[in-house]
Amino acid sequence: MRNMMLVAALAATTFGTAAIAAEDTDKKGFYIAGGVGIATLQATDIGYYDAGGVFGGTGPQDRVDGKLRFKSATEFGGTLGYDFGSIRFDVQINYARNTAKSLEVLALNGGPVTLTPGDISDICDYLEATPCSGTGNTIAFDGGKIRRATGLANLWFDFPIGSGITPYVGGGAGVAGFEVDGEGKASFAWQLGAGAAINVASGVAITVDYRFRNASGARIEYDAVSGFDIGRQKSQSFGAGLRFTF
Repeated sequence: MRNMMLVAALAATTFGTAAIAAEDTDKKGFYIAGGVGIATLQATDIGYYDAGGVFGGTGPQDRVDGKLRFKSATEFGGTLGYDFGSIRFDVQINYARNTAKSLEVLALNGGPVTLTPGDISDICDYLEATPCSGTGNTIAFDGGKIRRATGLANLWFDFPIGSGITPYVGGGAGVAGFEVDGEGKASFAWQLGAGAAINVASGVAITVDYRFRNASGARIEYDAVSGFDIGRQKSQSFGAGLRFTF
């Protein structure tokens, strides 16, 4: 008798789980989602320019070109969308703040360079970073942060595989805004992504995601003679979150 009751309970649990999974697989409607993850910003081209003499040059303008490298950062995101069944459309907003950790100098005033202690001192003064030191052509500093916010419209394709697990792929495009040293600008951005939703209750899923984003570069002007040009910002992020479908 006990064995029969155990089998009946197990069957009821299995049927209930399968029913929830099937229900959620077919569930359509509006959804909201939120998540958190780790964002890695790839080395980014940057060129600082200013009046002649700032970086030791003798012409009308001085310029340092190089690559900025960043520490990984926590990324936060929120999503509002609609599930049509096997296709979803949503608008996603993400925010991350990556700290710059080093500048590799590739050119000084248009030509290749081997930095002298004086060059390193000039660039550290310009960056206003403390501490700041150089080895070869790499300047390590505890410096500024790049704050990045993206707003992207996306299309995702779901592929339910049973047991309440639904992998997906897709991507989208929109606008990326970034701010460095109190100066910011917006530019075009796009992303590709993949992930999976794991149903845990009716209308509720845990999500795990990967994103690759590419935002166009821009020129930031401090004043009439100084500023910097920043190249494309390519980032990767891995995150997890919750999705609620209504």
